[in-house]
Amino acid sequence: MSKKIYIVEDEPLIADTIAHVLEKEGYTVCGIADNAKEALYDIDEIKPDLILLDINLNGTITGIDLAEKINTKFKIPFIYLTSLTDEETINRVKKTNPSGFLSKPFNEAGLRSNIEISLFKYEQIKEEKKLIENSFFIKNKGELIKIKKSDIIYIEAYDNYAKLICNEKKYLLSFTLKKVAEKLNDKSFIRIHRSYIINVTKIDSLCDGYVFVNHKKIPIGKSYKENLMQNISLL
Repeated sequence: MSKKIYIVEDEPLIADTIAHVLEKEGYTVCGIADNAKEALYDIDEIKPDLILLDINLNGTITGIDLAEKINTKFKIPFIYLTSLTDEETINRVKKTNPSGFLSKPFNEAGLRSNIEISLFKYEQIKEEKKLIENSFFIKNKGELIKIKKSDIIYIEAYDNYAKLICNEKKYLLSFTLKKVAEKLNDKSFIRIHRSYIINVTKIDSLCDGYVFVNHKKIPIGKSYKENLMQNISLL
């Protein structure tokens, strides 16, 4: 699927030229605006993969002001396109952490390379974030051990502690089961009993008030059954 790029440019001829270049390179131009108000509305609706952003725009909101709003609300990468290269502008630009900066007039090669690098860097950041979200560290005998969420089979209450049962090892955590659930904050982990949280992706089968997870038979509490059934796919 081609990447969607949104153009914010108040000079129609330049906007059309950019759109032509992008389409020739196989990108989808999902919208063009000459002012920040229209751009914000469109970006919220369309959710582009990248924004090309002029600094001088029609209206009272500059491209830099718009960039700040994009950072706060959308977290979408953007590249500045501008003829302004004075020190004050550059200092303001740097604070918005753009993915790229192109001085007008620019050529096709410069535009293409900025876009490719920006999209590549953004995909890397997303992958790194995903890796961080899908793992965590626990203290074990004086060291910090990285645990992948996908390796967890189930968690069992053990007084005021919790046993973390993984594919290859077991760990004792100094947290209650409730606290572990809060820290995991992941829909894959469902509490099915006052003493158990399971990884629903590890379920082998369910039968007569029990769930079998990696060959372990775990009881399903009556008050937890409905929530469990809502979180598994049935044909």
